Amino acid sequence: MRDGINLEQSGVPAIVVSHNVFEKAAKAQANALGVPELRILVYSQPKGEEEEVEGAKSAQYIAQQLVTLLEGNIN
Repeated sequence: MRDGINLEQSGVPAIVVSHNVFEKAAKAQANALGVPELRILVYSQPKGEEEEVEGAKSAQYIAQQLVTLLEGNIN
């Protein structure tokens, strides 16, 4: 979180990836440290065993969302 804030404050665009459990805290910290526009990609924490498919689906979702966010800045 702080790395993303530091990058944004130094002029380097950043995207922070966070579990939904920490969404409120991440947004509050970004606001408190003067970067309310920080892009935070929030995803649901996978449930179940690591070997289950849900973890892979979660990673795929995050990757797709990152590409979408990056494409939005390129176009």
